Amino acid sequence: MNELNTFEDYFNKIKSIWEPLGMQNRIIPFCTPLKMNPNFLVIGLNHSDFDSNPIKAAEIADAYSTKIPSVNTYIEHNHKFAKGLRAVIGRVNEHINTFDAKPNENWVGTNRIAIQTGSEKADAVMRIYGYEKCQKEMDKTLKSLIAFMKPKNILLVGNEACDGFYYPSSKENMENKKIKKVLINKDTRELANVIPLWHFSRGTFYEPCSLRIIEAIQNDLCDY
Repeated sequence: MNELNTFEDYFNKIKSIWEPLGMQNRIIPFCTPLKMNPNFLVIGLNHSDFDSNPIKAAEIADAYSTKIPSVNTYIEHNHKFAKGLRAVIGRVNEHINTFDAKPNENWVGTNRIAIQTGSEKADAVMRIYGYEKCQKEMDKTLKSLIAFMKPKNILLVGNEACDGFYYPSSKENMENKKIKKVLINKDTRELANVIPLWHFSRGTFYEPCSLRIIEAIQNDLCDY
Protein backbone atom coordinates (compact mmCIF):
# COMPACT_ATOMS: atom_id res chain seq x y z
CA MET A 1 0.00 0.00 0.00
CA ASN A 2 1.34 3.41 -0.91
CA GLU A 3 1.85 5.88 1.91
CA LEU A 4 -1.47 7.43 2.97
CA ASN A 5 -1.00 10.70 4.84
CA THR A 6 -4.30 12.57 4.48
CA PHE A 7 -8.00 11.82 4.39
CA GLU A 8 -7.93 12.76 0.72
CA ASP A 9 -5.33 10.02 0.19
CA TYR A 10 -7.72 7.52 1.75
CA PHE A 11 -10.62 8.82 -0.33
CA ASN A 12 -8.65 8.31 -3.53
CA LYS A 13 -7.33 4.94 -2.40
CA ILE A 14 -10.81 3.60 -1.70
CA LYS A 15 -12.03 4.83 -5.07
CA SER A 16 -9.17 2.98 -6.77
CA ILE A 17 -9.90 -0.23 -4.85
CA TRP A 18 -13.43 -0.61 -6.22
CA GLU A 19 -12.98 0.78 -9.74
CA PRO A 20 -11.70 -2.56 -11.18
CA LEU A 21 -15.17 -4.12 -10.68
CA GLY A 22 -16.44 -1.85 -13.45
CA MET A 23 -19.84 -1.24 -11.86
CA GLN A 24 -21.81 1.77 -13.02
CA ASN A 25 -22.87 2.42 -9.42
CA ARG A 26 -21.32 5.26 -7.49
CA ILE A 27 -18.18 4.60 -5.42
CA ILE A 28 -18.62 6.49 -2.15
CA PRO A 29 -15.66 6.21 0.26
CA PHE A 30 -17.22 8.19 3.14
CA CYS A 31 -20.67 9.40 4.15
CA THR A 32 -19.65 12.12 6.62
CA PRO A 33 -16.94 14.74 7.01
CA LEU A 34 -13.82 13.29 8.65
CA LYS A 35 -11.73 14.36 11.62
CA MET A 36 -8.87 13.03 13.71
CA ASN A 37 -9.66 11.20 16.96
CA PRO A 38 -13.47 11.24 16.64
CA ASN A 39 -15.53 9.78 19.45
CA PHE A 40 -17.23 7.30 17.11
CA LEU A 41 -16.36 5.76 13.77
CA VAL A 42 -19.39 3.94 12.33
CA ILE A 43 -18.72 1.15 9.83
CA GLY A 44 -21.63 -0.42 7.96
CA LEU A 45 -21.68 -2.80 5.01
CA ASN A 46 -22.54 -0.60 2.00
CA HIS A 47 -24.39 2.54 0.95
CA SER A 48 -28.07 2.68 0.08
CA ASP A 49 -30.09 5.73 -0.98
CA PHE A 50 -29.57 8.88 1.08
CA ASP A 51 -33.12 10.16 0.59
CA SER A 52 -36.56 8.87 -0.39
CA ASN A 53 -36.69 11.48 -3.17
CA PRO A 54 -34.72 9.95 -6.09
CA ILE A 55 -33.53 13.31 -7.41
CA LYS A 56 -32.28 14.49 -4.03
CA ALA A 57 -30.76 11.07 -3.30
CA ALA A 58 -28.83 11.18 -6.59
CA GLU A 59 -27.56 14.70 -5.86
CA ILE A 60 -26.24 13.62 -2.46
CA ALA A 61 -24.63 10.47 -3.83
CA ASP A 62 -22.98 12.35 -6.70
CA ALA A 63 -21.51 14.86 -4.26
CA TYR A 64 -20.26 12.15 -1.89
CA SER A 65 -18.65 10.20 -4.72
CA THR A 66 -16.73 13.28 -5.90
CA LYS A 67 -15.02 14.35 -2.68
CA ILE A 68 -15.06 13.91 1.09
CA PRO A 69 -18.52 15.03 2.25
CA SER A 70 -19.04 18.42 3.84
CA VAL A 71 -22.47 17.27 5.11
CA ASN A 72 -22.85 14.58 7.75
CA THR A 73 -25.49 12.10 6.59
CA TYR A 74 -26.20 11.01 10.17
CA ILE A 75 -27.19 14.57 11.09
CA GLU A 76 -28.79 15.98 7.94
CA HIS A 77 -30.53 13.10 6.14
CA ASN A 78 -33.57 10.95 6.87
CA HIS A 79 -32.73 7.59 5.34
CA LYS A 80 -33.35 4.43 7.37
CA PHE A 81 -29.77 4.04 8.63
CA ALA A 82 -29.49 7.65 9.83
CA LYS A 83 -32.87 7.53 11.55
CA GLY A 84 -31.92 4.25 13.19
CA LEU A 85 -28.63 5.64 14.47
CA ARG A 86 -30.38 8.69 15.91
CA ALA A 87 -32.98 6.48 17.58
CA VAL A 88 -30.27 4.35 19.20
CA ILE A 89 -28.33 7.41 20.38
CA GLY A 90 -31.51 8.87 21.86
CA ARG A 91 -32.19 5.70 23.82
CA VAL A 92 -28.65 5.68 25.22
CA ASN A 93 -29.05 9.32 26.26
CA GLU A 94 -32.24 8.46 28.18
CA HIS A 95 -30.13 6.23 30.45
CA ILE A 96 -26.87 8.19 30.41
CA ASN A 97 -27.63 11.87 29.97
CA THR A 98 -23.98 12.81 29.46
CA PHE A 99 -24.00 10.79 26.22
CA ASP A 100 -24.47 12.66 22.93
CA ALA A 101 -28.21 13.16 22.53
CA LYS A 102 -27.83 13.07 18.74
CA PRO A 103 -25.04 12.70 16.18
CA ASN A 104 -22.59 15.56 15.82
CA GLU A 105 -19.21 16.13 14.17
CA ASN A 106 -17.71 13.48 16.47
CA TRP A 107 -19.70 10.80 14.62
CA VAL A 108 -18.00 9.86 11.35
CA GLY A 109 -18.79 7.00 9.02
CA THR A 110 -17.85 4.70 6.20
CA ASN A 111 -18.66 1.20 4.90
CA ARG A 112 -16.79 -2.03 4.15
CA ILE A 113 -18.16 -1.95 0.59
CA ALA A 114 -17.85 1.55 -0.85
CA ILE A 115 -20.29 0.99 -3.72
CA GLN A 116 -23.84 2.29 -3.52
CA THR A 117 -26.45 -0.29 -4.54
CA GLY A 118 -30.20 -0.39 -4.89
CA SER A 119 -32.72 -3.04 -3.91
CA GLU A 120 -30.23 -5.86 -4.45
CA LYS A 121 -28.08 -4.40 -1.67
CA ALA A 122 -24.53 -5.65 -1.21
CA ASP A 123 -25.26 -8.93 -3.02
CA ALA A 124 -25.04 -6.99 -6.29
CA VAL A 125 -21.36 -6.37 -5.56
CA MET A 126 -20.47 -9.65 -3.85
CA ARG A 127 -21.37 -11.81 -6.83
CA ILE A 128 -19.09 -9.95 -9.27
CA TYR A 129 -15.83 -11.65 -10.23
CA GLY A 130 -12.97 -9.91 -8.46
CA TYR A 131 -15.03 -8.81 -5.46
CA GLU A 132 -13.06 -10.82 -2.89
CA LYS A 133 -9.77 -9.24 -3.94
CA CYS A 134 -11.30 -5.76 -3.68
CA GLN A 135 -12.81 -6.52 -0.28
CA LYS A 136 -9.52 -7.82 1.07
CA GLU A 137 -7.77 -4.63 -0.01
CA MET A 138 -10.60 -2.49 1.42
CA ASP A 139 -10.41 -4.20 4.81
CA LYS A 140 -6.67 -3.61 4.87
CA THR A 141 -7.23 0.05 4.00
CA LEU A 142 -9.89 0.44 6.71
CA LYS A 143 -7.44 -0.87 9.31
CA SER A 144 -4.90 1.66 8.05
CA LEU A 145 -7.51 4.44 8.20
CA ILE A 146 -8.35 3.51 11.79
CA ALA A 147 -4.67 3.65 12.78
CA PHE A 148 -4.39 7.06 11.06
CA MET A 149 -7.64 8.56 12.36
CA LYS A 150 -7.45 7.07 15.86
CA PRO A 151 -11.16 6.94 16.76
CA LYS A 152 -12.05 6.31 20.39
CA ASN A 153 -14.80 3.84 19.50
CA ILE A 154 -15.64 1.77 16.43
CA LEU A 155 -19.29 0.79 15.91
CA LEU A 156 -19.67 -2.19 13.56
CA VAL A 157 -23.26 -2.18 12.34
CA GLY A 158 -24.52 -5.54 11.12
CA ASN A 159 -22.93 -8.99 11.04
CA GLU A 160 -21.15 -8.47 7.72
CA ALA A 161 -19.61 -5.21 8.96
CA CYS A 162 -17.90 -7.21 11.70
CA ASP A 163 -15.79 -9.23 9.26
CA GLY A 164 -12.13 -8.59 9.93
CA PHE A 165 -12.74 -7.95 13.62
CA TYR A 166 -14.63 -11.13 14.58
CA TYR A 167 -14.10 -14.72 13.37
CA PRO A 168 -16.30 -16.25 12.22
CA SER A 169 -18.25 -13.05 11.97
CA SER A 170 -21.16 -12.89 9.53
CA LYS A 171 -22.01 -16.52 10.35
CA GLU A 172 -21.97 -15.93 14.08
CA ASN A 173 -25.01 -14.57 15.92
CA MET A 174 -24.67 -10.95 16.97
CA GLU A 175 -25.63 -11.97 20.52
CA ASN A 176 -22.36 -13.91 20.77
CA LYS A 177 -20.11 -11.07 19.66
CA LYS A 178 -18.44 -9.36 22.60
CA ILE A 179 -17.40 -5.75 23.05
CA LYS A 180 -13.62 -5.57 23.01
CA LYS A 181 -10.57 -3.36 22.74
CA VAL A 182 -8.25 -3.63 19.76
CA LEU A 183 -4.76 -2.33 19.11
CA ILE A 184 -5.00 0.28 16.37
CA ASN A 185 -1.44 1.58 16.35
CA LYS A 186 1.53 -0.69 17.01
CA ASP A 187 3.91 2.23 17.46
CA THR A 188 1.90 4.18 20.01
CA ARG A 189 0.12 1.12 21.49
CA GLU A 190 -3.17 3.00 21.22
CA LEU A 191 -6.40 1.05 21.63
CA ALA A 192 -9.93 1.57 20.33
CA ASN A 193 -13.15 0.12 21.65
CA VAL A 194 -15.02 -2.10 19.20
CA ILE A 195 -18.79 -2.40 19.68
CA PRO A 196 -20.65 -4.85 17.39
CA LEU A 197 -24.28 -3.85 16.81
CA TRP A 198 -27.37 -5.18 15.11
CA HIS A 199 -28.23 -3.42 11.87
CA PHE A 200 -30.44 -0.34 12.13
CA SER A 201 -32.76 -1.59 9.37
CA ARG A 202 -35.47 -2.64 11.85
CA GLY A 203 -36.83 -0.76 14.80
CA THR A 204 -36.75 -3.93 16.89
CA PHE A 205 -32.95 -3.67 16.88
CA TYR A 206 -32.84 -0.17 18.36
CA GLU A 207 -33.22 -1.35 21.95
CA PRO A 208 -30.58 -4.13 21.90
CA CYS A 209 -28.17 -1.75 20.16
CA SER A 210 -28.66 0.92 22.80
CA LEU A 211 -28.30 -1.62 25.60
CA ARG A 212 -25.00 -2.84 24.17
CA ILE A 213 -23.62 0.71 24.02
CA ILE A 214 -24.86 1.33 27.58
CA GLU A 215 -23.13 -1.87 28.66
CA ALA A 216 -19.88 -0.67 27.08
CA ILE A 217 -20.10 2.69 28.87
CA GLN A 218 -21.01 1.24 32.26
CA ASN A 219 -18.17 -1.29 32.08
CA ASP A 220 -15.66 1.41 31.05
CA LEU A 221 -15.36 -0.14 27.59
CA CYS A 222 -16.52 2.95 25.74
CA ASP A 223 -15.04 6.47 25.65
CA TYR A 224 -17.34 9.33 24.63
